[in-house]
Amino acid sequence: MRFVACALFATLAACAIACGPDAHEKPKAPPCPPPPEPELQSVVVGTIGKMHLVESRYALSRLGDVFAAFKPDLVLVGVRVDPFRQGRLEDASFEMTYAAHLAKSRGVSVEPIDWFREDDLAAPPAALEPFDVAEIERREAELLRAPRLYTFEQANGAELGEKVLLAIGAAARHRGGDPLPTRRRAWVQHLAADAVRRHGKPKRVLAFVDVLDRPAVDLVLRGVGYDGKTPVDVIANAKEVLAAGDVPGEVLDDYRAQLTRARESADKASGAEKAFWEERARVLGVVVDKKAGCCVTQSALSPN
Repeated sequence: MRFVACALFATLAACAIACGPDAHEKPKAPPCPPPPEPELQSVVVGTIGKMHLVESRYALSRLGDVFAAFKPDLVLVGVRVDPFRQGRLEDASFEMTYAAHLAKSRGVSVEPIDWFREDDLAAPPAALEPFDVAEIERREAELLRAPRLYTFEQANGAELGEKVLLAIGAAARHRGGDPLPTRRRAWVQHLAADAVRRHGKPKRVLAFVDVLDRPAVDLVLRGVGYDGKTPVDVIANAKEVLAAGDVPGEVLDDYRAQLTRARESADKASGAEKAFWEERARVLGVVVDKKAGCCVTQSALSPN
Protein backbone atom coordinates (compact mmCIF):
# COMPACT_ATOMS: atom_id res chain seq x y z
CA MET A 1 0.00 0.00 0.00
CA ARG A 2 2.83 2.29 0.92
CA PHE A 3 4.44 1.50 -2.46
CA VAL A 4 1.26 2.41 -4.32
CA ALA A 5 0.96 5.68 -2.40
CA CYS A 6 4.56 6.61 -3.20
CA ALA A 7 4.07 5.78 -6.86
CA LEU A 8 0.94 7.89 -7.00
CA PHE A 9 2.71 10.81 -5.34
CA ALA A 10 5.58 10.59 -7.81
CA THR A 11 3.16 10.55 -10.74
CA LEU A 12 1.30 13.61 -9.44
CA ALA A 13 4.57 15.45 -8.89
CA ALA A 14 5.68 14.67 -12.45
CA CYS A 15 2.35 15.91 -13.79
CA ALA A 16 2.64 19.10 -11.78
CA ILE A 17 6.06 19.77 -13.27
CA ALA A 18 5.01 18.84 -16.80
CA CYS A 19 1.76 20.76 -16.67
CA GLY A 20 2.95 23.77 -14.70
CA PRO A 21 2.96 27.39 -15.97
CA ASP A 22 6.03 26.87 -18.22
CA ALA A 23 4.34 24.05 -20.11
CA HIS A 24 1.52 26.34 -21.25
CA GLU A 25 3.73 29.24 -22.46
CA LYS A 26 3.56 29.88 -26.19
CA PRO A 27 6.81 29.50 -28.11
CA LYS A 28 8.54 32.80 -28.84
CA ALA A 29 7.57 34.33 -32.15
CA PRO A 30 10.40 34.78 -34.65
CA PRO A 31 11.72 38.37 -34.92
CA CYS A 32 9.97 40.61 -37.42
CA PRO A 33 11.73 40.82 -40.78
CA PRO A 34 13.22 44.20 -41.67
CA PRO A 35 10.90 46.50 -43.61
CA PRO A 36 11.23 46.29 -47.39
CA GLU A 37 13.43 48.88 -49.05
CA PRO A 38 11.55 51.81 -50.59
CA GLU A 39 10.83 51.30 -54.26
CA LEU A 40 12.20 54.72 -55.24
CA GLN A 41 15.66 55.58 -53.90
CA SER A 42 18.01 58.48 -54.57
CA VAL A 43 21.57 59.43 -53.71
CA VAL A 44 23.02 62.91 -54.25
CA VAL A 45 26.82 63.17 -54.29
CA GLY A 46 28.33 66.53 -53.42
CA THR A 47 31.47 67.16 -55.47
CA ILE A 48 34.15 69.76 -54.72
CA GLY A 49 35.21 70.90 -58.19
CA LYS A 50 38.85 71.77 -58.65
CA MET A 51 39.53 70.98 -54.98
CA HIS A 52 39.55 67.28 -55.93
CA LEU A 53 43.05 68.11 -57.17
CA VAL A 54 44.01 69.41 -53.73
CA GLU A 55 42.19 67.18 -51.22
CA SER A 56 43.75 63.71 -51.11
CA ARG A 57 40.83 62.35 -49.06
CA TYR A 58 38.35 62.99 -51.85
CA ALA A 59 39.79 61.39 -54.96
CA LEU A 60 37.77 61.30 -58.17
CA SER A 61 37.49 57.51 -57.83
CA ARG A 62 35.13 57.98 -54.87
CA LEU A 63 32.46 58.90 -57.39
CA GLY A 64 33.00 55.51 -58.97
CA ASP A 65 32.68 53.83 -55.58
CA VAL A 66 29.22 55.36 -55.05
CA PHE A 67 28.15 54.45 -58.58
CA ALA A 68 29.22 50.81 -58.18
CA ALA A 69 27.67 50.47 -54.73
CA PHE A 70 24.32 52.09 -55.58
CA LYS A 71 23.85 50.72 -59.13
CA PRO A 72 21.64 53.55 -60.45
CA ASP A 73 19.07 53.42 -63.23
CA LEU A 74 19.49 57.13 -64.02
CA VAL A 75 22.39 59.53 -63.43
CA LEU A 76 22.01 63.30 -63.14
CA VAL A 77 25.08 65.49 -63.68
CA GLY A 78 25.82 69.14 -62.99
CA VAL A 79 26.19 70.20 -66.64
CA ARG A 80 24.15 72.74 -68.59
CA VAL A 81 21.71 71.24 -71.07
CA ASP A 82 22.96 72.64 -74.39
CA PRO A 83 26.68 71.97 -73.84
CA PHE A 84 25.83 68.44 -72.68
CA ARG A 85 23.83 67.77 -75.85
CA GLN A 86 26.75 69.09 -77.90
CA GLY A 87 29.29 66.88 -76.10
CA ARG A 88 31.14 69.92 -74.71
CA LEU A 89 31.48 68.92 -71.08
CA GLU A 90 34.31 71.40 -70.54
CA ASP A 91 31.42 73.75 -69.81
CA ALA A 92 31.11 71.98 -66.41
CA SER A 93 33.55 71.09 -63.67
CA PHE A 94 35.84 68.24 -64.74
CA GLU A 95 34.40 65.59 -62.41
CA MET A 96 31.16 65.61 -64.42
CA THR A 97 33.04 64.15 -67.40
CA TYR A 98 34.13 61.24 -65.22
CA ALA A 99 30.61 60.79 -63.78
CA ALA A 100 29.06 60.77 -67.26
CA HIS A 101 31.66 58.23 -68.40
CA LEU A 102 30.80 55.91 -65.49
CA ALA A 103 27.14 55.92 -66.54
CA LYS A 104 27.57 55.65 -70.29
CA SER A 105 30.15 52.85 -70.08
CA ARG A 106 27.56 50.80 -68.19
CA GLY A 107 24.58 51.69 -70.34
CA VAL A 108 22.91 53.97 -67.75
CA SER A 109 21.01 57.04 -68.97
CA VAL A 110 22.50 60.45 -68.12
CA GLU A 111 20.68 63.79 -67.86
CA PRO A 112 22.13 67.30 -67.37
CA ILE A 113 20.57 69.45 -64.65
CA ASP A 114 22.73 72.57 -64.27
CA TRP A 115 21.75 76.10 -65.28
CA PHE A 116 23.60 79.41 -65.13
CA ARG A 117 24.73 82.38 -67.18
CA GLU A 118 28.37 83.43 -67.32
CA ASP A 119 27.34 87.01 -66.55
CA ASP A 120 25.57 85.80 -63.41
CA LEU A 121 28.77 84.19 -62.15
CA ALA A 122 30.64 87.49 -62.46
CA ALA A 123 27.82 89.65 -61.08
CA PRO A 124 28.29 91.24 -57.64
CA PRO A 125 26.10 89.86 -54.85
CA ALA A 126 22.76 91.50 -54.27
CA ALA A 127 22.80 94.49 -51.91
CA LEU A 128 22.36 93.85 -48.20
CA GLU A 129 18.95 94.69 -46.77
CA PRO A 130 19.18 96.48 -44.42
CA PHE A 131 22.72 97.72 -44.87
CA ASP A 132 23.65 97.26 -41.21
CA VAL A 133 23.47 93.45 -41.29
CA ALA A 134 26.80 93.14 -43.11
CA GLU A 135 28.57 91.43 -40.22
CA ILE A 136 25.64 89.06 -39.58
CA GLU A 137 25.46 88.05 -43.24
CA ARG A 138 29.22 87.61 -43.44
CA ARG A 139 29.15 85.24 -40.49
CA GLU A 140 26.01 83.28 -41.42
CA ALA A 141 26.67 82.93 -45.17
CA GLU A 142 30.48 82.74 -45.20
CA LEU A 143 30.31 79.03 -46.05
CA LEU A 144 28.94 79.84 -49.52
CA ARG A 145 32.08 81.81 -50.38
CA ALA A 146 34.68 79.53 -48.76
CA PRO A 147 36.88 77.15 -50.81
CA ARG A 148 35.21 73.75 -51.20
CA LEU A 149 38.03 71.92 -49.46
CA TYR A 150 36.18 68.94 -47.97
CA THR A 151 36.82 65.27 -47.56
CA PHE A 152 34.38 62.80 -49.12
CA GLU A 153 32.74 62.22 -45.74
CA GLN A 154 32.42 65.94 -45.02
CA ALA A 155 31.05 66.84 -48.45
CA ASN A 156 28.45 64.10 -48.24
CA GLY A 157 27.55 64.18 -44.57
CA ALA A 158 24.50 65.58 -42.80
CA GLU A 159 26.41 68.25 -40.87
CA LEU A 160 27.69 70.15 -43.90
CA GLY A 161 24.35 69.75 -45.70
CA GLU A 162 22.61 71.41 -42.77
CA LYS A 163 25.14 74.26 -42.69
CA VAL A 164 24.76 74.86 -46.43
CA LEU A 165 20.98 74.96 -46.15
CA LEU A 166 21.14 77.51 -43.31
CA ALA A 167 23.73 79.62 -45.15
CA ILE A 168 21.54 79.76 -48.27
CA GLY A 169 18.62 80.88 -46.12
CA ALA A 170 20.75 83.57 -44.49
CA ALA A 171 21.87 84.96 -47.86
CA ALA A 172 18.27 85.04 -49.07
CA ARG A 173 17.08 86.84 -45.93
CA HIS A 174 19.76 89.49 -45.94
CA ARG A 175 20.10 90.07 -49.70
CA GLY A 176 16.53 90.61 -50.81
CA GLY A 177 16.00 86.97 -51.75
CA ASP A 178 19.51 86.64 -53.28
CA PRO A 179 17.86 86.49 -56.73
CA LEU A 180 20.60 85.15 -59.03
CA PRO A 181 21.64 82.09 -56.95
CA THR A 182 18.01 81.50 -56.02
CA ARG A 183 16.95 81.46 -59.68
CA ARG A 184 19.75 79.05 -60.55
CA ARG A 185 18.81 76.62 -57.77
CA ALA A 186 15.18 76.75 -58.89
CA TRP A 187 16.24 75.79 -62.43
CA VAL A 188 18.46 72.97 -61.14
CA GLN A 189 15.56 71.59 -59.10
CA HIS A 190 13.20 71.91 -62.06
CA LEU A 191 15.60 70.10 -64.39
CA ALA A 192 16.15 67.29 -61.85
CA ALA A 193 12.42 66.75 -61.32
CA ASP A 194 11.74 66.91 -65.06
CA ALA A 195 14.51 64.38 -65.81
CA VAL A 196 13.10 61.72 -63.47
CA ARG A 197 9.59 62.35 -64.79
CA ARG A 198 10.66 61.93 -68.43
CA HIS A 199 12.39 58.67 -67.55
CA GLY A 200 9.25 57.31 -65.89
CA LYS A 201 10.56 57.66 -62.35
CA PRO A 202 13.32 55.04 -62.39
CA LYS A 203 13.84 53.15 -59.16
CA ARG A 204 17.37 54.38 -58.43
CA VAL A 205 18.53 57.90 -59.23
CA LEU A 206 22.09 59.05 -58.61
CA ALA A 207 23.01 62.74 -58.90
CA PHE A 208 26.49 64.31 -59.05
CA VAL A 209 26.35 68.04 -58.26
CA ASP A 210 28.41 70.73 -56.58
CA VAL A 211 28.50 70.27 -52.82
CA LEU A 212 26.59 73.54 -52.36
CA ASP A 213 23.79 72.23 -54.62
CA ARG A 214 23.48 68.91 -52.81
CA PRO A 215 20.79 69.96 -50.30
CA ALA A 216 18.59 71.52 -53.02
CA VAL A 217 18.76 68.47 -55.30
CA ASP A 218 18.25 66.07 -52.40
CA LEU A 219 15.17 68.03 -51.32
CA VAL A 220 13.55 68.05 -54.74
CA LEU A 221 14.13 64.30 -55.28
CA ARG A 222 12.59 63.58 -51.91
CA GLY A 223 9.74 65.91 -52.83
CA VAL A 224 8.89 63.89 -55.95
CA GLY A 225 8.77 60.62 -54.04
CA TYR A 226 12.33 59.34 -53.57
CA ASP A 227 13.79 58.01 -50.35
CA GLY A 228 17.14 59.72 -49.99
CA LYS A 229 20.29 57.92 -48.87
CA THR A 230 23.67 59.50 -48.15
CA PRO A 231 26.68 58.49 -50.28
CA VAL A 232 28.63 57.71 -47.11
CA ASP A 233 26.01 55.19 -45.95
CA VAL A 234 25.71 53.64 -49.42
CA ILE A 235 29.44 52.88 -49.51
CA ALA A 236 29.55 51.74 -45.89
CA ASN A 237 26.74 49.23 -46.47
CA ALA A 238 27.96 47.99 -49.84
CA LYS A 239 29.26 44.47 -50.23
CA GLU A 240 31.44 45.51 -53.14
CA VAL A 241 32.60 48.82 -54.54
CA LEU A 242 34.56 49.91 -57.55
CA ALA A 243 38.25 49.50 -56.84
CA ALA A 244 40.00 52.84 -56.70
CA GLY A 245 42.43 53.32 -59.51
CA ASP A 246 43.59 55.57 -62.29
CA VAL A 247 41.14 57.56 -64.36
CA PRO A 248 40.45 55.66 -67.62
CA GLY A 249 42.47 56.65 -70.66
CA GLU A 250 39.41 57.65 -72.69
CA VAL A 251 38.42 60.12 -69.96
CA LEU A 252 41.92 61.63 -70.04
CA ASP A 253 41.59 61.94 -73.82
CA ASP A 254 38.33 63.81 -73.27
CA TYR A 255 40.10 66.19 -70.87
CA ARG A 256 42.81 66.94 -73.43
CA ALA A 257 40.21 67.74 -76.09
CA GLN A 258 38.29 69.86 -73.60
CA LEU A 259 41.42 71.82 -72.70
CA THR A 260 41.99 72.66 -76.35
CA ARG A 261 38.39 73.82 -76.80
CA ALA A 262 38.40 75.80 -73.54
CA ARG A 263 41.51 77.70 -74.62
CA GLU A 264 39.96 78.42 -78.01
CA SER A 265 36.78 79.67 -76.33
CA ALA A 266 38.80 81.91 -74.00
CA ASP A 267 40.66 83.45 -76.96
CA LYS A 268 37.38 84.33 -78.70
CA ALA A 269 35.46 85.57 -75.67
CA SER A 270 35.47 88.80 -73.69
CA GLY A 271 34.28 90.03 -70.31
CA ALA A 272 32.65 87.55 -67.96
CA GLU A 273 32.61 84.81 -70.59
CA LYS A 274 36.37 85.16 -71.12
CA ALA A 275 37.01 84.91 -67.38
CA PHE A 276 34.81 81.81 -67.24
CA TRP A 277 36.73 80.02 -69.99
CA GLU A 278 40.13 81.08 -68.67
CA GLU A 279 39.23 79.48 -65.34
CA ARG A 280 38.06 76.31 -67.08
CA ALA A 281 41.25 76.13 -69.15
CA ARG A 282 43.47 76.76 -66.13
CA VAL A 283 41.91 73.91 -64.13
CA LEU A 284 41.82 71.54 -67.10
CA GLY A 285 45.51 72.19 -67.67
CA VAL A 286 46.24 70.89 -64.17
CA VAL A 287 43.80 67.99 -64.66
CA VAL A 288 45.64 66.89 -67.79
CA ASP A 289 49.06 67.35 -66.20
CA LYS A 290 48.13 65.38 -63.07
CA LYS A 291 45.97 62.84 -64.96
CA ALA A 292 43.01 63.94 -62.83
CA GLY A 293 44.82 62.79 -59.70
CA CYS A 294 46.03 64.40 -56.50
CA CYS A 295 47.69 66.57 -55.36
CA VAL A 296 48.56 70.19 -56.02
CA THR A 297 48.48 73.30 -53.86
CA GLN A 298 45.57 75.70 -54.07
CA SER A 299 47.89 78.32 -55.51
CA ALA A 300 48.51 76.07 -58.54
CA LEU A 301 44.83 76.52 -59.45
CA SER A 302 44.84 80.31 -59.07
CA PRO A 303 45.52 82.91 -61.78
CA ASN A 304 49.19 83.75 -62.18
